[in-house]
Amino acid sequence: MVSRINQINNFLKNNQIETKNLIPIKNDASFRKYFRVDKKILMDADPHLGEDVGSFININHVLREFKLNVPEIFTIDKENGFLLLEDLGENIFSQILNSENEEQLYKQAIDVLVEIYKKDLNKFSNFTFLEKYSVEKLQDESQLFIEWYLKKYLKINITDTDIKDFKDIINKIFNNLDTKFEKLVLRDYHVDNLILQKSKLGLKQVGILDFQDAVLGSSSYDLISIIEDVRRPISKDLKNILIKYFIDSTGYDPNQLEKELAFYSVQRNLKILGIFSRLNLRDNKSKYMGYNDNAWKYIESNLNNPTMSDLKVWLKKILPNAK
Repeated sequence: MVSRINQINNFLKNNQIETKNLIPIKNDASFRKYFRVDKKILMDADPHLGEDVGSFININHVLREFKLNVPEIFTIDKENGFLLLEDLGENIFSQILNSENEEQLYKQAIDVLVEIYKKDLNKFSNFTFLEKYSVEKLQDESQLFIEWYLKKYLKINITDTDIKDFKDIINKIFNNLDTKFEKLVLRDYHVDNLILQKSKLGLKQVGILDFQDAVLGSSSYDLISIIEDVRRPISKDLKNILIKYFIDSTGYDPNQLEKELAFYSVQRNLKILGIFSRLNLRDNKSKYMGYNDNAWKYIESNLNNPTMSDLKVWLKKILPNAK
């Protein structure tokens, strides 16, 4: 079998690029790797590690149809999992945010979500390849909390009955939200995946990365992802300003949004606890466990929403001393 580094060298050689200029970029928690080379970005998505560039390509086309700023794709090697992409620069939101520009940058990020919210998907390309963010998918994600955080990290002997009760509660809350699966949900929308490009105009100033896991669902998921990010918590005042900004820009029903934000925050942060535990136990990446306290703060805050009362009782039963 040809080694991965040899595959990379062959791919770059075929694109007339010198491999000696390959510069690794800090990677996220996935198995994908990124490199700067010859003023471009190399995405290394090894199929043998379960990665696939197909979804990135499809969602990239969708967002370009939306006239949003995503990297241009120069070269595709689906079989070996390589893409040669436009380099959007190094002004990552999480690295340039400060007390003076914070509100403005977050509002620019929300402007992108507003634009996505306003798009009628029926007027664009065929979206049948997009999976719905169904309750079944949410249940699968929530299982990460049970399997990796409760069972393997905390070593709690949770019963089948308790697991069934958990699933029934998630199902009940989600069905009461009455999600229509009408909007594109990027799912990894946070300040580590946004790049400021001041040379561009309007919405194009916000470069978007890591959108390959997009699904059809509610825009409130991406909103809560960015305003309640465990890696960069913001003040309650700014959070309220941004929620109002989203409502004023979309006409979203405030009561409906409040319920959706509470549910998606709790569901998402339970999943995060599971993912971080898996990274710690399986992949020896312990640094993510340092964000657990932030995840629990978001969970406990949003459990106070009346729609979350059953889940609050369930968690109290399983984890009387949560955290």
